[in-house]
Amino acid sequence: MSLMTEGKTPGPVRYYLACDRGGCGARIMFDLVISDPGPPREEDFFGYLLHPAEEAAPHISGLGWTFLQGDGYWCPGCSG
Repeated sequence: MSLMTEGKTPGPVRYYLACDRGGCGARIMFDLVISDPGPPREEDFFGYLLHPAEEAAPHISGLGWTFLQGDGYWCPGCSG
């Protein structure tokens, strides 16, 4: 999966997303301010890591990107 983040919640997080379909070079970058700090790392390690991605999922979908279980994110051109 090619969704990467930079930054910590709460606060601004920069997202980098590349299409996971073989041969496609589509990429986007966007910033979101996440107000919820998410779970503490010591209590929920995977939730701590995945929190920014879960918060961005509606925005990513609104941009026309589709998440396919097992394949990752596909850009609007590949998923359409």
